[in-house]
Amino acid sequence: MGRRSIKLAEVCLATAVICGSISNAADTEEQSIDETYTAWVEAANDKNIAKWSTFLADDPYFSPPDSPPLTSTKAVIDYYTRSFSDRWFSLDCAQEQVELSESGEMAWARGTCTATFTGPDGKKTSGTSRWFKVWIKQSDGSWRGRVNTWKYVDHP
Repeated sequence: MGRRSIKLAEVCLATAVICGSISNAADTEEQSIDETYTAWVEAANDKNIAKWSTFLADDPYFSPPDSPPLTSTKAVIDYYTRSFSDRWFSLDCAQEQVELSESGEMAWARGTCTATFTGPDGKKTSGTSRWFKVWIKQSDGSWRGRVNTWKYVDHP
């Protein structure tokens, strides 16, 4: 094997190692976002607004289908405080896809969620939605929800 071939092999190996490291880093970040999302849903199901609100990024933008956009932390917390006061409120959600930005500072995700709540007739009911979120990486390495929007695909 000539010197040129050895050099090419070294470059290819180095590239493979670097790409593998980048891929592993992205996988780690996606796993962190998945874990954060799971903890966020658990806090919602516990109806723990204090814990739930720790998953919000600064200047959140939430767009529920039954309300005008919520563009402040206070508005988002007020909306969820009302939701959590519903005795039937619970979520069964799945984050189906997470994509990390090239910079690694932002990610977007999509998934589905079935919400159970008290319907207009006062009875327990549920609806299934498709949702989209934007996650922002914090200076401490944690992830927080900045944008959250959903649309019911099956709603009473």
